[in-house]
Amino acid sequence: MSKLKFVLAMTLFFSSAVYADPWSTVSKITSLYPYSDGMIFRTGYKNESISSCDGGVRFSISKAHPNYDVMVSSMMAAFMADKKIKFYIDSGQSKVCEPTINRFMIFK
Repeated sequence: MSKLKFVLAMTLFFSSAVYADPWSTVSKITSLYPYSDGMIFRTGYKNESISSCDGGVRFSISKAHPNYDVMVSSMMAAFMADKKIKFYIDSGQSKVCEPTINRFMIFK
């Protein structure tokens, strides 16, 4: 029985290490960086398993997103008002410099 528990524990450990939760934790936006392909932002949330730049705190909104204008203006308003956000990282991305997000929530 102890061998089975060990195998089960190791399976759970390694499967959770590979899985990147698509939702961030609630955190502040620390900087915004408009660039030719969209809007890069850095947050207090860190996910080095998907974001390879700036220690895992760099993410982006792609200009190709159908709601780009609303998302970027909302992100800028949240940044200026010093509000916290929680965002959803696009699934199926491999580790990249600034993974894209497809939605976010703003908190008081």
